[in-house]
Amino acid sequence: MITGCTQDAVEVELGKENSLQEKDLKHDGNRAISIYKGIFATKNSKFRGTLLLKAPRNLKDISVLDPEASCTITLQNGETFNAEVTSFKQQENTNKSSDVLVHFDSKDFSFDFTIDESDKPIISNVVFKNQEGSVVASEETATNNVAPITGTYKCTNCQDQDSPLNGIILNNEDRTFNMLLTTADGSTQIDIQALVVSLQETQVITQQNCSSNSDYTFCTYGSGINGANEDLDWSGVHRFSSNASGENCSTLAGNFAFRFANYGAIEGEFASDSSCKNNTYYVSSTGNDSNTGLSPEDPWQNLSKLNSVNFQPGDEIFLKGGDEFNGNIYLDSEDANNSANPISIKSYGSGKAEINAGTGFGIYAYNTSGIKIDNIIVKGSGMHTNTNSGISFYNDLPGNIKLDLIEVTNTEVYGFKEFGIVIGAWNGNSGYANVLIENNKVHDCLDAGISSYGEFSASKTGYAHRNIIVRNCEVFNIKGYDKGKHSGNGILLSDVQNSIIEHSTVYNSGSGNTNCGGPVGIWFWDADNVTIQYSEVYGMSSGTGCDGGGFDMDGGVTNGVMQYNYSHNNDGAGFMVGQFTGSRPMSNITIRYNVSENDAATNGGSVYLFNGNNGTMSDITVHNNTLYIEEKTTNNQAANIKYNVWKPVKNNIKFYNNILYAVNGADLISIPSGYDGYFAGNLYYTNSDFSILYKGDLYTSLSEFRTTGNEVYNNENSGLQANPLLKDPGNGGVVGRENNLSNLTSYLLESTSPAINGGIIISNPGTRDYFGTILSSSTDDIGAHEVDTSVKSYNVANK
Repeated sequence: MITGCTQDAVEVELGKENSLQEKDLKHDGNRAISIYKGIFATKNSKFRGTLLLKAPRNLKDISVLDPEASCTITLQNGETFNAEVTSFKQQENTNKSSDVLVHFDSKDFSFDFTIDESDKPIISNVVFKNQEGSVVASEETATNNVAPITGTYKCTNCQDQDSPLNGIILNNEDRTFNMLLTTADGSTQIDIQALVVSLQETQVITQQNCSSNSDYTFCTYGSGINGANEDLDWSGVHRFSSNASGENCSTLAGNFAFRFANYGAIEGEFASDSSCKNNTYYVSSTGNDSNTGLSPEDPWQNLSKLNSVNFQPGDEIFLKGGDEFNGNIYLDSEDANNSANPISIKSYGSGKAEINAGTGFGIYAYNTSGIKIDNIIVKGSGMHTNTNSGISFYNDLPGNIKLDLIEVTNTEVYGFKEFGIVIGAWNGNSGYANVLIENNKVHDCLDAGISSYGEFSASKTGYAHRNIIVRNCEVFNIKGYDKGKHSGNGILLSDVQNSIIEHSTVYNSGSGNTNCGGPVGIWFWDADNVTIQYSEVYGMSSGTGCDGGGFDMDGGVTNGVMQYNYSHNNDGAGFMVGQFTGSRPMSNITIRYNVSENDAATNGGSVYLFNGNNGTMSDITVHNNTLYIEEKTTNNQAANIKYNVWKPVKNNIKFYNNILYAVNGADLISIPSGYDGYFAGNLYYTNSDFSILYKGDLYTSLSEFRTTGNEVYNNENSGLQANPLLKDPGNGGVVGRENNLSNLTSYLLESTSPAINGGIIISNPGTRDYFGTILSSSTDDIGAHEVDTSVKSYNVANK
């Protein structure tokens, strides 16, 4: 890139002295003209578009107001802007185009243009409507057909981030991305222009494979060794016209992840503005199956008509809002199967369309993906008469194949026997990747609300599913029944890696359960790198069985976190961690900044640990939780911290800075003989007799408990026996899905609380407390409310 010129350079500007004469605007003979195509964006993401530039191949032939030199920018909305050559600078005594810098200008935009030693275009100092911008371009030739593509991308995991990254506020809003494909099919190079970290000119590998039908060619791409940016992973599909007589179109879409050493991965999806036409199918109760189905004025009438069509990537299925359609929608491997260009099923007009599935399934997708379901109602005949699930995806392909992209959003599902929404698989590690289940209401189903499962094996490596997100969902009245194992679960994900359940509410479920091992409101089992956060569970019943708890990390979970959750008034424990017999090993589980109120009405405790798989449960940390428990006549063995008597729980189990508030005779701690756990920095309060049962012995004061080596930290006494001075303990009530969980003011600390600065310092405590207060790198308040975020000088918990 030319950034300046020597004093020997010659500068020519419009209207300057006599350097322009009429002959300067005329050229004898035919000059070779180069055509450059590019992608353009302003740094504030406000404007994006494509660029078409024409200039003499030899820039030494350029002149001011050159009639054969021009530039046009076309925005994504079709608006165009033109610029002309107004000046140029060139080195004397040279014939190289790379020594010429041309300035294009107009009232709307301007830039400098030159080429490098390899004849590649360089466009710099871009300004559009007083906004700085950038352009990436390539020369179009007979062998290098350039396809500029503009579009948007958005982060899909940035919700609840606390600070900007490189000055960019992290959220899930759309941002600009552009791509430049430098052959007709994009097979040799792709340049990316994305306003995340000002990433530009990132080359990725050639296409992996292509296929064609009568209308389009589809080419898939992915990251690889040719990537210029090692921190970028991405995959996408490019679709373009495959015959000369058809439409001239090109579109690109897919998924990406940027990795940052001090932050983690930012994941998202992108889609271009200019897309090839798709088929759009309409179904209305007043339609006719002999119609074309391609417009609202000519709709089909029945779902059975949809099942006769093989839907191509990008097709849309519209069901008329307010209408009821009897039957089901069935999709198989001949439908969709393109994550970069998914099909969609949704309502049109006013209200939500309703699928009445009767005794069968509502929507069933078998060995296919690239499907979005949005804004509909799916109902069965009732939980006791229906025999199937509401929305079901199932993969049994051989070869550990993960089908990509499923979305179910803004949808209501009820009246089914089995699952409301389920992601299922049963063939090794085949399953699904990149699943979003968001803003749904699932209720009045018999067995489970929202779930995933795969082919379980305690000896296998890997998982069936990857990247499942359940967000902003409401699940209730999942009754459960006598099925030979636990039933009545709210949200239950298994055989999954890299998954999150957040901002969801589960309540009033499990009353028909007859077995143990569940039900639980929200939980994972057989999973890795998973999180449950910002969620509320209440009114869970154990039925005539057991459990009926709020939250759980169960058999075989590794690297699991439960944080910022509210559990209350459940039959079972508020927060469980445990192993069933035959599970994979469990390790590295964290329970932090949660609140439990009046859980364990029939069994368990506020926090409840159990182990049925000897020697496979380790590294459990429970810190900064506020645990309020009132012993009921239905459970006279309740405790804030309780272990189940089964097989020993003792491998690196730690409890730091928790408020243990026991009422009406409940124990503070109940750990049987042969089990172990280390306590430091906790606050103990009871309105009756102080009772800690530890390794089979009773301790009636904190000072007695310290004789066990607990609450002695770095050779100093820790922990408090005192009233924590909570605002209104025991009266938290229901927060509700539409409200922020931080409204739970009953568990805020009073300004004079001894819990403030009363604990030990926790390193890497997370980013915030339960109430949204941003934490410093070291905190030492006790409980889920961090009042004082200043850095302390105490030793850091590391035992």
